[in-house]
Amino acid sequence: MDGPELPDDEASRADRLEQRRGQRRRRALIAAAGIASLLVAGGAFALTESRTSNAGAGPTTPTTVRPTTTVTRPPTTTTTTVPPVRQPADALLPDPGGGLGWGSSGPVISAYEARMKALRFDPGPVDGEYDERTFDAVVSVQKYVGQARTGRIDKALQWALTKFRYSPARPRREGNRVEIDLDRQVLTVFQAWQPVLVTTTSTGNGDYFCGGVDGCQYAITPTGDFRFYEFYRGWKEGKLGKMWNPVFFNGGIAVHGLASVPSYPASHGCARIPIYVADYFPDLVELGEAVYVVGTPKTRGDRYVGPTRYAPSSPGTAAPDPTPTPTNPTPTTKPPTPTTKPPTPTTPPPTTPPTTTPPTVPPTTAPGP
Repeated sequence: MDGPELPDDEASRADRLEQRRGQRRRRALIAAAGIASLLVAGGAFALTESRTSNAGAGPTTPTTVRPTTTVTRPPTTTTTTVPPVRQPADALLPDPGGGLGWGSSGPVISAYEARMKALRFDPGPVDGEYDERTFDAVVSVQKYVGQARTGRIDKALQWALTKFRYSPARPRREGNRVEIDLDRQVLTVFQAWQPVLVTTTSTGNGDYFCGGVDGCQYAITPTGDFRFYEFYRGWKEGKLGKMWNPVFFNGGIAVHGLASVPSYPASHGCARIPIYVADYFPDLVELGEAVYVVGTPKTRGDRYVGPTRYAPSSPGTAAPDPTPTPTNPTPTTKPPTPTTKPPTPTTPPPTTPPTTTPPTVPPTTAPGP
């Protein structure tokens, strides 16, 4: 049974009310849908941020790891991986017999010259002629290994050259450096931590002298760490004499060439080297390069003429000269030319018979002045 029929105006109001209710429901549904969309988007954003953060903590994210310069920086002198000195292999050398010296020549001399040249001693050309440069190289080897400084190729030198090994004084310092050993009286030039030159030198003898820019003083070569700071090409004239191609490293003290380079300390304080070595020595070093003077310097008034007194460095080498302070040191110094006739000794032993030859001067060796 149908209900009572509403008048037309009431029916219109009811329709309008129903329409408004429907509009409100649609708006509520739209708002709810919008809120749900925002919630879904927020959750997705949070998840993305979480994944990004987790990825950033990993080792492969390029935005959080910056390359450093340490992987491409060249090694410096403070590195702990300093390369060791490359030690030479043993060599088989011919028997020198009773000894070879000034005036000797032939293939045996060539063999020893070649070996010394390979070890960075400078014997001059490998020509089989025992000359001044051969003498200097032999003395340099004898100094280095602690043998008597006779300048002769003998069985002791044969053994030393066969088993030769380098023994740098400052192996962990700069790769390019110079070491001056006052005890052994040798100078060694290193490049990239490897020796490129080993030569005889003569340093301060401790004697008192007057002259030079500092007046009267003692001839001492101080030990320490220095740097080359000045180079003079050619002969430099000074109050104490001339110096060939001097390279200064400690005030007025320099490495320089001189005609007289005895096998013992004899200078006013500089490190003398042979003239022909000084010709190219400045090309092996550069200003600012490290110079290490090691060993035992002479003290005031400690003048000493003769080989430095110390024990041989390895078994099988010759023992030191039992009379290390001879009054006539000429057997260990080189003569000006191999053809020079030996001068008459000015201080012959009074008890020596005229027919007896001093045992320290071999008859085939021409002594120097």
